[in-house]
Amino acid sequence: MEINVLEKDRLRIRLHIKDIPLHILNSIRRAAIAEVPTMAVDSVVITSNTSVLYDEYLAHRLAMVPLTSEEALEKYNPPEVCREAGERGLFTEDCFVKLELEGVGEPGKITTLYSGDLKTSDPDVRPVYDRIPIAVLTGTVTHIPGRGEVVNRQEIRLEAYARLGRGKEHAKWSPVSVAAHKYIADIFIDQGKCVGEECRACVEACPKGVLAFEDGRVRVVEDKIFDCSLCRECELACPVNAIRVRWRDNEYILTIESTGVLSPKRILIEASKIIDKKLEVFLEELRRLGVVE
Repeated sequence: MEINVLEKDRLRIRLHIKDIPLHILNSIRRAAIAEVPTMAVDSVVITSNTSVLYDEYLAHRLAMVPLTSEEALEKYNPPEVCREAGERGLFTEDCFVKLELEGVGEPGKITTLYSGDLKTSDPDVRPVYDRIPIAVLTGTVTHIPGRGEVVNRQEIRLEAYARLGRGKEHAKWSPVSVAAHKYIADIFIDQGKCVGEECRACVEACPKGVLAFEDGRVRVVEDKIFDCSLCRECELACPVNAIRVRWRDNEYILTIESTGVLSPKRILIEASKIIDKKLEVFLEELRRLGVVE
């Protein structure tokens, strides 16, 4: 197997991978989406909510706030252990991180509570982004005869409990916003047929600029071949049927884009470990049944 890094930054990695069967690559991709554990809010205890949002809306918004999970993978019990504890309301420190949110509105003002306002019991588990809006609070002044002005302030006070979970349980635990692979184009041009100005048609039809027209002939721009989406517009536009687009066997581009909870590198490593562990369990079961020695 040969792997080349095409693009890499804090949230995104793009790899060119050769000599790998599609089903193995797809297994890693699916594991990245559904199997790699991350932290997310799973239970919310609301002690006060006089905002315009229902309790369920608040809980859902908190659950969808991405939380940093790099250190949590080593510090907290796995989802299989903690899921039942959360259902029973046992928010133990080896499973759960507590996040608190408090806010009060004032008449004539708009107070927005953001993800950065969440106070966490573990600095290693905190919102990835501080400016995700959670709720807007304000207040009113009511004039009541005989009582004067009565001030009503919208208020939110709650505790949220986050635990490790997997994307197959709920999308809030998936560490990726994009996990995709694509084929790499293999473009063949019959130069015997490709002669003359009319051959510009396929070049102009390509939406990715993969083809170029030079010296009366069409050629492939090699450094743009990875951009080809195999739309085959060039084949349709060619007036002399001189171009064919196929794909290379066992050669793909894998793109992983993180939500920020884990680095793309960590996501790939954890996904690979999970696949390896599943195969080991499968092999052990085959040995137990006497299928293999």
